[in-house]
Amino acid sequence: MTTTPTDDGKGLAGTANPAEEKAFSRWRSILGNFIGSSQQSPSPAPNAANSENGVASAPVDPQAEEKDRARCERWKKKLLQSSPMVKFMLENLEKAGCPFTEKHFRCTPCDVTRAGGFAPNFGVVLCQNSFLSKQHMEDTMTHELIHAYDQCTAKVDWNNCEHYACSAIRAANLSGDCKFTRELRRGFFEVAKHHQACVKRRAIAELKQLPHCQGPNVAEDAVRAVWDSCFNDTAPFDEIP
Repeated sequence: MTTTPTDDGKGLAGTANPAEEKAFSRWRSILGNFIGSSQQSPSPAPNAANSENGVASAPVDPQAEEKDRARCERWKKKLLQSSPMVKFMLENLEKAGCPFTEKHFRCTPCDVTRAGGFAPNFGVVLCQNSFLSKQHMEDTMTHELIHAYDQCTAKVDWNNCEHYACSAIRAANLSGDCKFTRELRRGFFEVAKHHQACVKRRAIAELKQLPHCQGPNVAEDAVRAVWDSCFNDTAPFDEIP
């Protein structure tokens, strides 16, 4: 059953009626200002302004867009049914009092620099035109579900850069974002402590997409301030997967 947010942030709203659909569309239009995962390459990740707030603005081929949407929906259903990581996160969200269902995941076209996003009132956006593989989509879903878990179990102030940094660290650390093979494809070849370096880099890049966490060293300082406690916090996993 779909729940609505309470004052303490528990619960996630669905999109079952026209009013909620309209609100979802408004949220989608400012996706870049919410919790999200980016398609980070060796070059710096663009900020929200440079990526048109995360939403594709260039003309698209309707047939290609529909093909992307159908693939996204197909992979989404398959991963919700069979992915150990996604199912584990869904089970733990339900245990924590925030049940998450298929309608909390929305496939939509985005700027290609983004893979997904999360907003407490609506759930997860899956950027249908950005996924390189079903594994990439699985990692993105897990990343966003870790943000959802943090929203459910902690009093997260997403406007506080250190709060956000903690969840960004946890999401990069636990989701599969920093697998060695993923790092090689991005062009990063460090061997020693590659995982920690990746988590730190991606958390900083995620914060830099937020207007309130931009500025000289704001993102870097926020990640540094919470690094030890948040990198070592692997809940709901017993250890880094």
